[in-house]
Amino acid sequence: MAPIYPFIKWAGGKRQILKYLIANIPLKFECYYEPFLGGGALFFKLRSMGKIKQAVISDSNKDLINCYLVIRDEVDALISRLDYYQKYVGDKNFFYDVARKLFNKIKLNTGLEKNVEKAALFIYLNKTCFNGLYRVNSKGEFNVPWGGHENSLLYDYKNLISVSKALKNSDEIKIKCCDYREAVKSAQAGDFIYFDPPYQATFAQYTADSFSEEDQKILAETFRELDKRGCMVMLSNSKSSLIEYLYKDYISKGQFAVVMAPRVISCLGNERGKTPEYIIYNYCSPKS
Repeated sequence: MAPIYPFIKWAGGKRQILKYLIANIPLKFECYYEPFLGGGALFFKLRSMGKIKQAVISDSNKDLINCYLVIRDEVDALISRLDYYQKYVGDKNFFYDVARKLFNKIKLNTGLEKNVEKAALFIYLNKTCFNGLYRVNSKGEFNVPWGGHENSLLYDYKNLISVSKALKNSDEIKIKCCDYREAVKSAQAGDFIYFDPPYQATFAQYTADSFSEEDQKILAETFRELDKRGCMVMLSNSKSSLIEYLYKDYISKGQFAVVMAPRVISCLGNERGKTPEYIIYNYCSPKS
């Protein structure tokens, strides 16, 4: 399969540190799970490498999952709408008066609707808003301002078709819109789960409910439960005292790596740059 890369920008995306993630994944695993899918950089890389035969990929963001499903099943219709919106990438008034208003007007109940217009607007806003952020207010309305990207390309045809092909076959690749705990309920011994949650002490407004410190603690409990189940689990997160405390049992055994990750999407310009991040896992790394 040809190389595939994410079709959207996503805060905390992993394209820049893929080589470090790949270096620390298990040599062999059964089903792959990625419950905080975002841009899906690691999933697409492993899929193009032939490492993934079965997968459960998911996110609680309805707009995001709707877009994935449209790309999988309605890619030609999506491309037609993106070609229409391409004419307005440099139009600030269109961004505010038409695109953002229409996007917020189209409501999704489950995230599984496969609404082509919503998906096309999702990509348009992602490529033309400030810093490629996805942020919503307490009402769940997208509220990121115009980014001034007057020459943005909304999509790469060859890559979008490759993404669609990589998602095909629902028996192999299951796409869900749900909480991460629901997503990993079916994980069994020998499966590999990659957690890439909103980082501790950083921007986390991907849905109307932000990811809190308490959420980080619950995620760490889920990590340990999957460990006891015999699953192989890898987590990315910020290098902070809270994360060090929550995963001290694994860190003390040397089951971690620290990488300097470039961050080009952030709410604040002074937060962009290279920052240290943890990669924590519960198995013997192939590098060991």
